[in-house]
Amino acid sequence: MSAESEVRRRIQERGKITFAEFIEIALYWPQGGYYSGREPVGAQGDYYTSPAVHPAFGALLAVQLFQMWREMGSPAVFTVLELGAGNGLLCRDITSYAKEMPRGFAAALRYLCLDRRSPETLEAGTTGTGRILSDGLPFKGLEGCILSNEYLDAFAVHQVNMTSNGLKEVYVGLEGDDLVEVTGELSDPALARRFTDLGAVLVEGQTAEVNLSLDEWAQDVSAALEHGFVLTIDYGRLASELYSMELRPRGALTTFHRHTQTDAPLQRIGRQDMTAQVDFTTVMQAGRRAGLETLGFTTQGRFLSNLG
Repeated sequence: MSAESEVRRRIQERGKITFAEFIEIALYWPQGGYYSGREPVGAQGDYYTSPAVHPAFGALLAVQLFQMWREMGSPAVFTVLELGAGNGLLCRDITSYAKEMPRGFAAALRYLCLDRRSPETLEAGTTGTGRILSDGLPFKGLEGCILSNEYLDAFAVHQVNMTSNGLKEVYVGLEGDDLVEVTGELSDPALARRFTDLGAVLVEGQTAEVNLSLDEWAQDVSAALEHGFVLTIDYGRLASELYSMELRPRGALTTFHRHTQTDAPLQRIGRQDMTAQVDFTTVMQAGRRAGLETLGFTTQGRFLSNLG
């Protein structure tokens, strides 16, 4: 059953589904979800990521990881767990450049690639690394760094809209044979609490997205990491910008197809990427609740410039 067929089946069964459930199916459904098929990154795909553009990105991250290793006292084993490792390009570049770093780092480095996707997509040149297929984070006691690049922006998000009758949720339903957006009551009171906790005030007509999985993600990361660092690189903003009517009146959910921003989530189900900019304020708050301390927050450009 294709991803679109599964979406339609669930709507026919229940009347409507949340945008979060729709995105989860469209991206990750085993039979025809976007990430279950062809390689999405590169000239033949739908978008580029920094590792696909130039190996310098991975080389600079290797410098940062080396600094972390030194900060931890140069342990004999330094584990890097990459979440959403995809085709392994970043792993390849980091492990290759690690061999050029001062003595001892390459020998200590243990690189694990965690992804939902098939191991057949792992880039050549990443032999000697670990490959784990999992929806969760099946680790405890890691010492090193949990790393992700363009990972959180691929989480399924709920979509809400502020109306004259208060905050409502946007669902996916059917009108005849057409998939349509329909508005209803909130599926989870945590959606409204998110804006209260952030002190964010949506105005009538404004649309926004909410990722309700960030606390679980932070708890899983904290439980997996015994000693070390978490490095998260992604598209996103602080909540004050992300939920600004002036900057984001229609929300931050975007679709990409063949390197074109289409902004049509109900079309090409399973054949286009869907991404929502990350609310980094909530990421940092979730980290603190999970026992993680924020050491820094900056743009990718400044981060890489500081590394060399």
